[in-house]
Amino acid sequence: MIDLYSVPTANGQRVHIMLEETGLAYTPHAVDLPGGGHLTDDFRKKNPFGRVPALIDNDGPDGKPVTLFEGHAILFYLAEKAGMLYPGDLATQAEIHMWMGAISANIAPAFSAQFWFTVIAPDGGEAALKRALSEAHRGLAALDTHLDGRAYMAGDEYSIADIHAYPVAATSAARLEGGLDGYANIQKWADGIAKRPAVQAGMNVLADSH
Repeated sequence: MIDLYSVPTANGQRVHIMLEETGLAYTPHAVDLPGGGHLTDDFRKKNPFGRVPALIDNDGPDGKPVTLFEGHAILFYLAEKAGMLYPGDLATQAEIHMWMGAISANIAPAFSAQFWFTVIAPDGGEAALKRALSEAHRGLAALDTHLDGRAYMAGDEYSIADIHAYPVAATSAARLEGGLDGYANIQKWADGIAKRPAVQAGMNVLADSH
């Protein structure tokens, strides 16, 4: 059994979707972010950075528990464990990790900053918010260009790259004025991904806890 510690944000949703896609048995546990649940000593044993999501696979390799954090690492681990959603050819694998890395390093931080300066600290400074929005749109523009004529993020198959990217379109970009207006390729791709039953189920995990 897998224990998932998460919240229904973009970071959590990609892991929720992955668990639903694989069909692996798991128990979700809501982390109380407003109450500081992510900063407790107990949670920091799962993720020393105090960020969600975190996951404990109580039936890891050789029957030993495995504790994981960071969405990229969790998705790769679950793909390997389930033997799915990670195509075997090296070129596609490289493209998968390239785009997952780009989202984690470029797009996700921009949206985190945008969330901070619009929701958490709206008086944090107009210049800071403008910078965050500029970076968010720059990342979306790059993603939109990449998805031109593509059904999936990498190669010819649905993969962990699509799972990693989807919450950016469905959740993060929804906070922007106009949402995905002007990003037709992302919208078309996201509409296709959203039809998957596991994606729909994953997007509803812990939804009533947030």
